[in-house]
Amino acid sequence: MIYSEEKSGGLAVPLITIMLAIAGILAVLVATGGRESAVVSRVWVPQAQQQGSGQ
Repeated sequence: MIYSEEKSGGLAVPLITIMLAIAGILAVLVATGGRESAVVSRVWVPQAQQQGSGQ
């Protein structure tokens, strides 16, 4: 079938949804960004073991 009428607003809804998602992600990052300096991150790095003293 051929439709002579163009569908209006077909691109507006996905763009609004994407913009709202980006705004939500940014809001979460800003809200949790202040607590990042208070949290101490520790990474465990295994120490190399010495096999023998004869080498």
